[in-house]
Amino acid sequence: MAHFAKHGSQSTKGWDATRRIQTLGMGSSAEIGLWGADQDGVDLDVAAVDSICTVHEKPRSRGSEWRTFVITALRAGQTEIRATPIGSLSAWATMQVDVTESKAGIRLVFFPGERTAGGRILGAIYVIGGNGERFRAAGGPPKKVKDRGGHTAEPTRAGIYILGPKQHVTTFSWPNSTIPWGAQLRVTSRGEVEFKGDTGGWALATGPTGVVTQAWLAFNSRGKEKVPLAQVQAQIHEEFFVPGTDRLRSTTWQLNDFGVWGWNLRQNGKPTGFYIHTTVDDESDTARGLFIRLANSHGCIHVVPAERDRMIAAGYLKEGIELQVRSYNETGPP
Repeated sequence: MAHFAKHGSQSTKGWDATRRIQTLGMGSSAEIGLWGADQDGVDLDVAAVDSICTVHEKPRSRGSEWRTFVITALRAGQTEIRATPIGSLSAWATMQVDVTESKAGIRLVFFPGERTAGGRILGAIYVIGGNGERFRAAGGPPKKVKDRGGHTAEPTRAGIYILGPKQHVTTFSWPNSTIPWGAQLRVTSRGEVEFKGDTGGWALATGPTGVVTQAWLAFNSRGKEKVPLAQVQAQIHEEFFVPGTDRLRSTTWQLNDFGVWGWNLRQNGKPTGFYIHTTVDDESDTARGLFIRLANSHGCIHVVPAERDRMIAAGYLKEGIELQVRSYNETGPP
């Protein structure tokens, strides 16, 4: 009815055609074809039976009876890949994958375009050399779109990156992110707000020369929005103070758009404009015990706060870890 095989220009390295076994080194990938158009209207789900490897499908050629899959080895061991009619336990085709040990250490691979949900495109970060874990993640949208403040939301670029150190991300480009997450706040004798940065020392946040005010003015200017200074200051005052009072909503800053921690995606030893991070909304929803529905980013990689903490504890998110970002045209397991 169906069978796995190599077709076209697919590499036969590590492939035993007689026994239908693909041998891979940990972290490497191989393509495999599934022959036979879905018969009698039956759709076939293709997946590995455990976390030894992951299987992603590439776009199907029009009119072809072949479906193409990419197998990525996550940890050492043997597993089976099955092509099974939806709702059935009986596989129409099977093959084996043998993954050999590697001394390369922990690596991460991110598939940004695995599935769509509620207008969002979602994926997962897979751990190579760990225990086969995968963590929910969302990159940028598949096509570039304009946003406020002169920003664009764009696809997370495919390639190999090295994680920078864990940091409280700050940037002038996003006004609320001019202050590090968790920074101490205080009110001056003139009724303005100061914050204490990660390097020590107090800096002015509000008022005409405050860093948040200046960032908002620049944000509006880039977006060609004419907002008077008085209106900007009034909006900022509402963020910091309890309405109708001069009392701070909080004595620490918890509105940074990048969440508590971020890791820069570095290439060729140089930082890029992109990070792995959470969002302020997801941090808030986590504290309230709500389910996290990741939103697409502007090109960074969003992760779930609780899963970020698990990745930190396991040593998967730290300086020097390699991260591979794959293309958006590889759809993933259910």
